Amino acid sequence: MARALGCLLLLLFCSCVQSFLWRQTRGATSSKEKLPTEGWFWQKLDHFSKNGSRLWRQRYFLNDAFYKPGGPIFLKISGTLTSNIYHVSVRYSWVTYAERLGALCLLLEHRFYGLSQPTGDLSTASLRYLSSRQALADIVNFQTKVAKKTGLTTNKWVVFGCSYGGFLAVWSRIKYPDLFAAAVGSSTPMLVKINFYEYFEGVQRSLGTQSSECLTAVKETFLQVAEMLKRRKYYSKLKSDLILYSDNRLNSDLEDVYVPYGEGHQFLIRIDELCDIMTNSSLGSPYYRFLRIIHSVLKEEYLPCLATNYNDKLRTFSDSSINVYNPLWERQWFYQCCTEFGFFSTTDSKHQPFTGLPLSYYVQQCTDFFGPEFNYYSLNTGVMSTNMYYHGFNVTGSKIIFSNGSFDPWHTLGITKDISKDLLAVFIKGEGHCSDFNEARDTDSAELIQAREKIFHILQHWLKE
Repeated sequence: MARALGCLLLLLFCSCVQSFLWRQTRGATSSKEKLPTEGWFWQKLDHFSKNGSRLWRQRYFLNDAFYKPGGPIFLKISGTLTSNIYHVSVRYSWVTYAERLGALCLLLEHRFYGLSQPTGDLSTASLRYLSSRQALADIVNFQTKVAKKTGLTTNKWVVFGCSYGGFLAVWSRIKYPDLFAAAVGSSTPMLVKINFYEYFEGVQRSLGTQSSECLTAVKETFLQVAEMLKRRKYYSKLKSDLILYSDNRLNSDLEDVYVPYGEGHQFLIRIDELCDIMTNSSLGSPYYRFLRIIHSVLKEEYLPCLATNYNDKLRTFSDSSINVYNPLWERQWFYQCCTEFGFFSTTDSKHQPFTGLPLSYYVQQCTDFFGPEFNYYSLNTGVMSTNMYYHGFNVTGSKIIFSNGSFDPWHTLGITKDISKDLLAVFIKGEGHCSDFNEARDTDSAELIQAREKIFHILQHWLKE
């Protein structure tokens, strides 16, 4: 019962709270602006093969609306996101930097994500060509050939990215300083680890920082649902209250319930908004306050219900086909977690209020989704190899900015203090995952506005050197 209980509880909470960790804005390009262009670039399937390699086409976007001859080239790495024209034209921070500095903007889609599909499927055999090292080789090949073809070899190239894209941006600068003059990595994990138990510790700290009353209300909610799950007479009420998918069953089978946390929608609700609701006693007990949040985000995201059946998840994550009209990213990212990163958010720590997600739960999924050879031994080998190759927290080099938000649990794996005079950290109080990379809003905090300006002035200074 423990795992089903814990997974369901985390489904309720984390599906909603994910939004304060990652706040994406939706926007449109002004009709007066020059539209970016889409392009395709030939890449090798395997950059490390000594016997040659087949080629595939990688997608990129170009925006030269602000470019002044001799100006810098800004290259953003998409990470797991499907790239589109808005990511290089809407007023995201890196695009506003480009406008102020006369830079040309390039956005490169990651192999196996979006429409940049090297093999035409996501089979386990094909995914062996999906790795951060192959992606770095893609970036280097793209920069080298595009710079030569367009006569931009003497311009200063700056590489940007957030989250996993930031990881690639930072390591592009560290490993290829002759190609990239500087890098900005937002919410960038530098250390990879299998058991990322610190994640939920960070969630608890963020809630407590926002409001001790909010944290208490969340804990009370989980305790109440835990008690209800122990009594079968409450199953129908829970199913109705939480709008669970009609085929879901609430029982003690540990494989029947799962939490799709970080594997699907990023709901749009900030931590302050969440805590405002969780501390509003006029809405009833904490349990009914949380139901208000659940129903609100489902309505906003046009979702009819919460799906929690593990067998459904298994079918979804085992599907190796590609929908070109709606490309997904879950299977690919989980493969990378199972082979080189880990990053599994477990509830193994005693310093957080959640239960039911042991490391074994994630390791079993690696096996279930990709085959028996994907087990704890292979996972441990892959993570150790990644840290040996990239050196974790032992960061060297120069002209790199690491930005993180204090409300983002990922900051525990990143750089939050200056390492040297040109390995600089920008730590933003009260902000979440990749907040500084998002489009500016009138409601942005003073800390966030100041952080963006600080990053701009550092870049401006470096580009003048």
